[in-house]
Amino acid sequence: MSCYPVKDETIGPFRGRVSGDWRSPDLLVALLRIPALINGDDAEVLSSGRNRNVKVDLVCKRQTLTVVVKAFRKPSLLKNAFDRRFRGSKARRTWLAAAHLAESGVGTPEPVAFLERWVEDRLVESYVVTLFQPEVSSFAAELNHLFREEPECWKVMELIQSVATAVRAMHDSGFQHNDLGNQNILLRRSGDASWEDIQFIDLNRGHIRDSLTPPQRARDISRLYLPSDFLRVFKDMYWGMVPPREFQVCERRYRRRYAWHSRTRRLRHPVRELQKRQSASDPHGYPVETDLWIWDERSGQAQTTLLSKDRKRYYPLSHAWRPIVSTLKSFVPVWREYRTLCRQAYGAPVPMKGRIGIAVEPTEERLGRQLALLASLGPVPVFVRFYHHKSSTDREATVMAVRRLHASGYPVSIGLVQDRNAVKDAASWRAFADDVLSKVGDIVESVEIGHAINRVKWGLWDLAEYHQLVANVSVLRTTYPDLSLTGPAVIDAEFPHVLAALDCLPSGLQFSALSHHLYVDRRGAPENRQGRLSSLEKFALGRAIARQSPHCEDRFVVSEVNWPLAGTGVYSPVGSPYVSPGPRFNDPSVSEDDYANYMIRYLLIALCSGLVERVYWWRLVAQGYGLVDDSDHQRWRDRPAFKQLQTFLKWVSNATFEYRRELNDAGAVGFAFKRDDGTRFWIAYTTQTACELELPDTGTRTELSGRPVFVEVKQDSTKQGE
Repeated sequence: MSCYPVKDETIGPFRGRVSGDWRSPDLLVALLRIPALINGDDAEVLSSGRNRNVKVDLVCKRQTLTVVVKAFRKPSLLKNAFDRRFRGSKARRTWLAAAHLAESGVGTPEPVAFLERWVEDRLVESYVVTLFQPEVSSFAAELNHLFREEPECWKVMELIQSVATAVRAMHDSGFQHNDLGNQNILLRRSGDASWEDIQFIDLNRGHIRDSLTPPQRARDISRLYLPSDFLRVFKDMYWGMVPPREFQVCERRYRRRYAWHSRTRRLRHPVRELQKRQSASDPHGYPVETDLWIWDERSGQAQTTLLSKDRKRYYPLSHAWRPIVSTLKSFVPVWREYRTLCRQAYGAPVPMKGRIGIAVEPTEERLGRQLALLASLGPVPVFVRFYHHKSSTDREATVMAVRRLHASGYPVSIGLVQDRNAVKDAASWRAFADDVLSKVGDIVESVEIGHAINRVKWGLWDLAEYHQLVANVSVLRTTYPDLSLTGPAVIDAEFPHVLAALDCLPSGLQFSALSHHLYVDRRGAPENRQGRLSSLEKFALGRAIARQSPHCEDRFVVSEVNWPLAGTGVYSPVGSPYVSPGPRFNDPSVSEDDYANYMIRYLLIALCSGLVERVYWWRLVAQGYGLVDDSDHQRWRDRPAFKQLQTFLKWVSNATFEYRRELNDAGAVGFAFKRDDGTRFWIAYTTQTACELELPDTGTRTELSGRPVFVEVKQDSTKQGE
């Protein structure tokens, strides 16, 4: 039997209902004192406005019962008549909704009673009494806290998942809230990233139905605020499958309608809105969307928070015209140089020593294991990043790691990685850079300023902001005169942004190398073409810009590249922050074997062409894209790529590339090398059908596939390649 009575009763001058769980003679007496209690000196006003929420103590079963009394404002004559005829008072509707949710197992503050007093046909007082919820927060407050104080993506995802699950349960119970703002969802944080006891409040506008249609669900969800890409994730979490098209269409329509309703609220209720702004406990609200910056530790990157169409609304005009102007200015000389470099590719010997680097993320507890892995690769150059958003403790651990790497004989370069606060607080960024350089500036080979500057998720909306970022580091050159700076660290083959970024450098600054994050084709092999350009042509374009630009020395370095691994979920750069249900189209993820093969082929093309001076592979250890899988924290697993890189370095570290030869008309290609001791070998593979052929001077037939093979040349052979 339900503890919530189905009929109203008379309680002194009021009509209402009392929960059977709390019903007692002393509570009935206490309820009669509600009007006096909520205005007494001991009452604690939790919120005020059109309606008031007041915390008071009542006597129930000879014990103190702490409750929240929601006192509703006297309705207008029109609403009074409508409520009396059709809907009942707000207090009654709230009680019925709360009783329904409680009986359905959906969270809501437990209803104790509701009271309403009518004088003839006029409602003059109405109250809902619910149990007080100690140490409770709201979805709005928790989201704002994470955005401002703990901008970690996995925590935001856990919060969104908790709320999405609860909203789905509420809807499945047959209740449509109709005022489901973030502030009307209460919850408790129970751990570092755990929320429980999710409860829905402000229920008086809701409707109880047998079941909810997709449009009815959409109407509720359209009231929730999340940055648009996180909203996409929320809807996927809510449905647990691809959201129905009808729902998506209705949700967007309702959201546009509600946005218009919100924008015109000041015109419709100017006095109320002025009072609300003046009494707001948090006048700042959420961070503006252009300042929102979220870090995703699982995939090792900043997280996109807005859908593409929403990001474009915030781009300044200069985001488009600067790259256009810089490209038009430099097009002819860069194009000429590009064509020359394409003709000259593979045309000169290239010593391979020191050209293949590895990026590491050396936390204190993981550094020893990474050093052991590096030792098996030899004295390779190492790249380490310092992050502005991380704590001084993390920074100091990274400093110690750089010193230890240097002492162990590894050439170390570092990157200074910005967040949005680095752009907004120039003094903080400069102090960060000064602190890092004061501790490791004298032992590192170079310093890359900025990271993926053409992606707004990394905190930069305009190249003017990039100029400020670089300027605040370049002023430190007077303190560190031997500092070698590189950049602009544009990601992907967006070379107009490279040209524009170089044109935005502070006067007098010249990079010692053009560094670039060049992901050539995440959907396949490095020989694949995107448009008219394969990896070779993209390397040539980057080198042509470095050679022609007065802001950069003639050196081209790839400071980040990898392939995302299939099956690694949110740990993959293309799987984060949430793997949506349904089929994936144009998924760039690859298998571990393909990753290994593509890596060696990428390195051969980049370095043997003579176009790229050095490639830093990102990174040594990572679950979603690293050479070593750390998903089992106790037992790391060497992936095929790590083993192939060991083999590759063993063969080429003390060798010089001599020439490249196409071995047939079906994609087979060979790279000829000569070691310091005079011996020679081939590295060969095919990009098309597997085949078997004899490599020059080897005397044996070799089976070729997409995986590069290493074949010694006979010692007595005197033949030379062309």
